[in-house]
Amino acid sequence: MINIPSQAQVIGGDMDKLFDLYLLEKYPDCYYKALKMTEKEEFRSNPEPYLYVSMCAIKIYNDEELKDEYMAAGGNPLKDALKYAAKARKYHAKCIKKDIATFELEDNVEFFNELTTTALEEVLYQYNEDKYSKAASWGKKLAKVDPSVAEIQVLVGANMLLSKNAEGQKLVDQYWPKIEDKYKGGDVIPDETIKDALIYGIIALSNYYNDNGNSVKAKEIIQFGKDLFVENRKIENQYATINP
Repeated sequence: MINIPSQAQVIGGDMDKLFDLYLLEKYPDCYYKALKMTEKEEFRSNPEPYLYVSMCAIKIYNDEELKDEYMAAGGNPLKDALKYAAKARKYHAKCIKKDIATFELEDNVEFFNELTTTALEEVLYQYNEDKYSKAASWGKKLAKVDPSVAEIQVLVGANMLLSKNAEGQKLVDQYWPKIEDKYKGGDVIPDETIKDALIYGIIALSNYYNDNGNSVKAKEIIQFGKDLFVENRKIENQYATINP
């Protein structure tokens, strides 16, 4: 992973006007210019303007004044940041498949990490407020950016189950085995960006099974979490709850 300064533009891109606007911190101007580009046939399949929309939306989200203006106009900058990041990755994958020159996703990893961290804060806020349906909804938006991240998918599935949406079990059945395979050997340490997603996914899932009469499964999951996250207070508290 390359360490990119927090003010970095799309690394490896070639859209100079968007680059300059972003560099000058004219985020609303850069946002709307990039957004218009995504609507033009010439750029519709180019991942770069989509990524600029997402990057500017996060800057707007983190600026209270800009965020208030954006929300007052009926928008949601975090929602848009996730939506356009997902589109950027989608069109980037198509470029790679067709051998079309484009930027390297790995060079822009810091932005994607920031986006994940910011969105997870919203997911976990809703979870801690017992608003599981909203937590699942935000989690789904985040999962669309990179559907392969099992830690996030398990968190989404657990919140769906807690909100009485049985479809969440499909996600858990698909992705929990991937979590077990990845971490059971003890050689892999959860990345800091998705660490909280895994911690809360384990807690939420064990909660669901315990509350719905499957204490054996609940104990298996929380024991897995206890072995993985040694002396983690949240995991320890959940373990004590399930094993009185």
